Amino acid sequence: MPVTQYVGNIKDTVKSAWEGMSVTLSYMFRRPMTVQYAGPEAAARQLGPLVQYTLPSRYRGFLEVDMDTCTACQACERACPINVIAIEIEKDPANPKNRVMTRFDIDEAKCMFCGLCVEPCPTGAIQHTREFEGSQRILSNMVLRFVDPARPIAPYKPPKGATAYPRKMLGEITRALVKKWDSAPPPFPVAGAAAPAGKKKDDASAAAAALELAKKAIGADRVRLAVVLEEAQAGTDCGACTYPTCREYSEAIASGKEGRLDLCEPGGAESARATEIIMDSWKAGKVVAPVPPPAPKA
Repeated sequence: MPVTQYVGNIKDTVKSAWEGMSVTLSYMFRRPMTVQYAGPEAAARQLGPLVQYTLPSRYRGFLEVDMDTCTACQACERACPINVIAIEIEKDPANPKNRVMTRFDIDEAKCMFCGLCVEPCPTGAIQHTREFEGSQRILSNMVLRFVDPARPIAPYKPPKGATAYPRKMLGEITRALVKKWDSAPPPFPVAGAAAPAGKKKDDASAAAAALELAKKAIGADRVRLAVVLEEAQAGTDCGACTYPTCREYSEAIASGKEGRLDLCEPGGAESARATEIIMDSWKAGKVVAPVPPPAPKA
């Protein structure tokens, strides 16, 4: 190695070391500065910790769901790799043809803030906020319940062709749900609780609704059949069935291009049974009642 190159390498090393150390040494001559985490002024104005307003907009804090724009497609629940989200959808007792959400829970203590649940949401109802304070004496208080079981919420029906949806101020909903650190544990849901007394009645209502749809399908052409089949789906246009909309999935079944009748994940087993009853009745030309499952052996 030439002497000039050797000396040049030493010079570059000393220069880079000095540049790095000069930054460190400069802090020895600077005036100390303390940023209050949550000063009395912020508490008096109910602004919360000031540090939250210095976080970037893409910061992944507590998850929040705006139920006004939630379609109940359950895409976020399916995307979560560690089962942080729990959603329950039931038939509306007032109108069995419609579905309502009776539960939408997010366990913030279990969440790893990966953001996978946010990406598939068709309306942006679920988002990460800049909220991160959640110290609790009781861990179960970190489960944020966005739906009160006593007041079920109907899924949002997005307008056709819409690309933007109204949303509440990010963080507003979560701040209202986060409890004080010493709050009592939530009274519901109770582990091992028995199923609601009206569950059998709801199942009977769902079967009756499926038979009513089957009557509409008898003698109908394939265009009308697709309309009837669409009524049996969840109507969320979530794309979980691999079709862009529920109408296209129903048209594929009616035309014979799609033979799988259980692709509607939000509708679950009820949609699958209703679709099967409709197709069997349409092919037979009469209402074909579902065969009850065999009684369990003693």
